[in-house]
Amino acid sequence: MAASEQPRATEEDSTKDESLLEETPESSFDAAFDLPPLPHIEPPKPTLPWYLQNRPAPEPTQAASIPDLPPNPPPLLQTLLEYVANTAGMDDLLIYDLRHLDPPPALGSSLIMIICTARSEKHLHVSADRFCRYLRREHHLKANAAGLLGRNELKIKLRRKAKRMKMLANVGGAEPEGNIDDGIRTGWICCTVGKIQAHPDDPGFGPARGEGEGFVGFSDVKPGVNIVVQMFTEEKRAETDLETLWGGVLKTHERNEGKAEDMIKALDEQIEGADLEAEVAAEDKREAEEIKSRPEPVSEPVSPPAPTPAPTPVFNTPRPTAGDAFPDPSAFNNRQQLRRLHTVGLRV
Repeated sequence: MAASEQPRATEEDSTKDESLLEETPESSFDAAFDLPPLPHIEPPKPTLPWYLQNRPAPEPTQAASIPDLPPNPPPLLQTLLEYVANTAGMDDLLIYDLRHLDPPPALGSSLIMIICTARSEKHLHVSADRFCRYLRREHHLKANAAGLLGRNELKIKLRRKAKRMKMLANVGGAEPEGNIDDGIRTGWICCTVGKIQAHPDDPGFGPARGEGEGFVGFSDVKPGVNIVVQMFTEEKRAETDLETLWGGVLKTHERNEGKAEDMIKALDEQIEGADLEAEVAAEDKREAEEIKSRPEPVSEPVSPPAPTPAPTPVFNTPRPTAGDAFPDPSAFNNRQQLRRLHTVGLRV
């Protein structure tokens, strides 16, 4: 009995101590410093493992930026740009409108060039291959991708390269250093889409040269717009720098076109001035002819003036002078005078 009573006493003492601890006020330390009571911490709830949790909804990714279309774009150009930027995942797209260049580029007349950048060599080849298959399947276009390695061709070339390196290692050779063109790492694929339908307002929308009436000869120029997609890796794009090349060509063409427009405007002004002068001269001539063609007014007949009588000549008898050689005849009656003339003679 005594042994059974002792454990009961110990259990009662422990319960009393716990009740005293719960009912006692704050400790002397907490009361001295006036600290707030400790927060009540709930026990951790059982959580689901990560593979049973609901995944958060994925945030919509930002679409790749597509450059502005040139004036009078082909109807298919927007679709091609969206595929290259969003589906193929190309970056840094640029568009060069080379339709108005004269002479045209070597890639073809009425050309629109698209330049884009791939993330890696593998991304470049996969995107170019899928782009060509997409054009052939969806739009029935026979695209030509220069520099593209086929799906099995790349494996064959890599296997041959590894075999060649193994043979060099067996004879003590080393792999050549530097950027050597081995036909595998091209870094540049030129995908020529071909001719597509032009915009109705585009000059290239009309009939092709050689289809009109009266044409004699051969011609392979077809209507439409040529599309070329230049795909690069980042290093190859910086090395090739097609932006500087075609940007300079376009600036030179715009400058020459501006000069030609100024010359044409000056010629038009000269022609307008000459036409205006010709119109003024023709107007003056027409007015002169109208004046000449007018009937003259009929005037009454005017009698001719009476002729003036001729003046009658008046003769004056000259008067004799003092030394006249012939004296007055009335003086001959005087004999004395005659004698004097006979003896003295004539006065000088």
